[in-house]
Amino acid sequence: MRAMLILLLLAVLPARAAMDITRELEVPEHVVPGQPVRIAITFWTDSWFNPPPEWPDFKIENGSLMSTPLPNQLLSRQKNGISWSGIRLEKQVTAWDQGVLLLPAVEITLTSPNQPPVTVQLPELKKEVVWPKGVEQPDRFLPASNLTLSQKITQYHASKDTTLHAGDVVERIVTVKANGIVATQIPQLLYAIPGTETQRLTPINTMLKSGRGEIEGAQREETLRYLPSQAGTITLPPIKLRWWDTANQQWQVAQLPGSTMPVVQARAAGSESALRGTTGQDKWQTVLVICAIAILLLLIWFTRRLFKRCLKYLHHAWRRFWNPVQLPELTPTKRGER
Repeated sequence: MRAMLILLLLAVLPARAAMDITRELEVPEHVVPGQPVRIAITFWTDSWFNPPPEWPDFKIENGSLMSTPLPNQLLSRQKNGISWSGIRLEKQVTAWDQGVLLLPAVEITLTSPNQPPVTVQLPELKKEVVWPKGVEQPDRFLPASNLTLSQKITQYHASKDTTLHAGDVVERIVTVKANGIVATQIPQLLYAIPGTETQRLTPINTMLKSGRGEIEGAQREETLRYLPSQAGTITLPPIKLRWWDTANQQWQVAQLPGSTMPVVQARAAGSESALRGTTGQDKWQTVLVICAIAILLLLIWFTRRLFKRCLKYLHHAWRRFWNPVQLPELTPTKRGER
């Protein structure tokens, strides 16, 4: 009987779930400034998470957390014959200067409803960050595991011919795709050239994702429009981008060829001041305006008598409104005869 009561008490008592947390710094053998590395925080339990785990707050020296979203992962393990379930949270951290990327030791307390708090000591993690040999411009230093460079040059003419005149537009779009970086690390590549005015469009930055939706890198699309103001020759210079290959630990140079285009005199009558399309919409607009005017004149002709009557009525009403009206005298005239 006593054994049955003990078993019943054990059955109704709340279960004591075990909790744990681990921290890892995923880094390659060599790390350079500006190269993102990952910090992984894994929450473990032999029961369930209530509430769901969140990224803990801890100090990072000589580095900063990136806002790049990374997907969470569900893990499992066996420890001392017990099955554990885990949720792995990851974020990128980047050191922007040479030194030691340091994550000091920290204590983190885990809490769960109806459970006593659990305090876990996380050990110190660190990694040395060193500039590679041959750095010439630290502000334009670009580390990446892979990089491609492409361009598109388009001419916009004010008329239907294919000759480039002064006042036409030459648009150059350069696209950089790189893995292992953020878009803000890609330096500016297009600049103004003599003999032209320029119009710079806002760069378009996007993230490169894998098939599972994981962030792999970034893409930057830079657009510059050249407006030649005089006859002559416009020369778009070649582009060279020197970048550090973090996968092979060596310098690489990505290149794009330039282009030379002759420019003739501006078109007569100021045609160069506006870029015209080739869809023929101007002709249709002119035809529609003429038709609308013709219909309006026909309506006026067929309703001319009605218009005449309306004008007479308005004229008569206007005359009546302004015609003075004689008022009767308000004081008696024969008061003194009595």
